[in-house]
Amino acid sequence: MSEPAAHACRSLCSWHRTPAELDGLPLLACRGCGSQWIRTEPWTPIDHTGRIPDDVRAELDQR
Repeated sequence: MSEPAAHACRSLCSWHRTPAELDGLPLLACRGCGSQWIRTEPWTPIDHTGRIPDDVRAELDQR
């Protein structure tokens, strides 16, 4: 059985690390919609191309 396709929430999604932290972890945010993410979240952000951004991958490696 194949996994379902994942799609960014908007065509503007672009995830980047911010200078802020949340619970001692680097906070990443989407420049398109303003959503925020830390590596303890159960989901993985993708950008508008469907790619996992490098900043997100670096955080996933720390899980």
